[in-house]
Amino acid sequence: MHLKLMTGWRRWPLAAGILALLFIGYGISLVSRSRVVQARIAQEVRLLDALSKLGDELHRLGVVHRVDVSSAQRQWPIDLQRFRDQAESITEGFNGLPGVDRLPNELMPPLVQADSLHVQAVLRGDHIADPRSVEAVFQIMLGRAQKAIDRNARAVHEEGLSAHSSTLSRQWQEAQLLLIAACLLAVAMAWLVGARGQLLSESRLRAEQLDVARQNLERANRDLRETMLSKEEKEVMIKEIHHRVKNNLQIVKSLIRFQMDQVKDPRTTELFNECVNRVSAMALVHEQTYLTKDLANIPVDGYLNSLVRDLVYAYSVNIKLNMDIDISVKTLTVDTLVPLGLLVNEVISNSFKYAFPGRNSGTITFHLHGSEAEGLRMRVGDDGVGLKSRDGFHRHNSLGMDLIHTLAGQLDCDIQLLDGPGTQYELVSQKLAKRKVA
Repeated sequence: MHLKLMTGWRRWPLAAGILALLFIGYGISLVSRSRVVQARIAQEVRLLDALSKLGDELHRLGVVHRVDVSSAQRQWPIDLQRFRDQAESITEGFNGLPGVDRLPNELMPPLVQADSLHVQAVLRGDHIADPRSVEAVFQIMLGRAQKAIDRNARAVHEEGLSAHSSTLSRQWQEAQLLLIAACLLAVAMAWLVGARGQLLSESRLRAEQLDVARQNLERANRDLRETMLSKEEKEVMIKEIHHRVKNNLQIVKSLIRFQMDQVKDPRTTELFNECVNRVSAMALVHEQTYLTKDLANIPVDGYLNSLVRDLVYAYSVNIKLNMDIDISVKTLTVDTLVPLGLLVNEVISNSFKYAFPGRNSGTITFHLHGSEAEGLRMRVGDDGVGLKSRDGFHRHNSLGMDLIHTLAGQLDCDIQLLDGPGTQYELVSQKLAKRKVA
């Protein structure tokens, strides 16, 4: 959207430029037409001035006529010819202007008659029967000539100057509209320039923000790559730590076994052996941790198989073992698997020691369901002879039973001894118990 807006704003200067060119072209045309009209007006004003001088010259002819008649002078032909030359000059110089083409036809006949009357008056003198009538007709002819000049001047006013004044008035109105439109265009251009400047400023700001965001993104990517490398290094280091912990626990087992060789008492040897099994259960967790690819999720199946195998080897179990295994949990974290492994170690160790005396076969049960996030449900035990008394489960009168309850608490589980053949414990996460109650 911002890109479309930028594209639209880029077109505004072009449109404004075209509009400005149209205004300039129209203004030039208006000025040119006004100059033409003004030139015609000036020419018509000169025509009026020439007609006025021609009228003065006609009046002078009348004076010359009277002088020539009274004093027998011969000035009339000269002034009459000058008048005719002046009239021809107006006709030729102002050809095409209003009334000029009619001026010779209207002016010359009265002058011819006036000239004839002037000649009669000068040549006959007192022999004219009625000199007043001749003078009166002469003055009538001069009046007609003056009317012809006046009609021509009136035609210039009516057909020329008046029309040109109307044209100039319309052109002045057009000029006013053009001026108003130009002012509006100037205001619009100023607003567009300001808006465009603001848009460019915002665009620069956006560009700077994008550049900052790009730099931050590059920095974040670089930090992420460094973090990823650091994570790999940490995983390698953690695996190495688990490996060393496992090796250290193996050393502890070796030390305990070395100490066992120095003990002759069977009960003491049994206690040492239980201690070795517990250390083995913890060492096995660390071994599975550094062997797996995902440190946060250790496979449960592999761990339990290795744990049971080690217990069978430790207690030299010579009976046929049936394994009732039902595990729906794929992986667990170290924090959960360590107490879980120690608890299973205690229960199955007790099963190997006490559950199957005088029998050729037995069944070890281990069921595990749920998930670490939602809660676990576990059942572990055997189908052996069972406990002699349930009081031992509640009073914790042995280290093994005390460990079982402690480890169940670490797993956040409620533990109970199930009824039936053998010794079987059921552990239910408190998360599941609360959800079931709800």
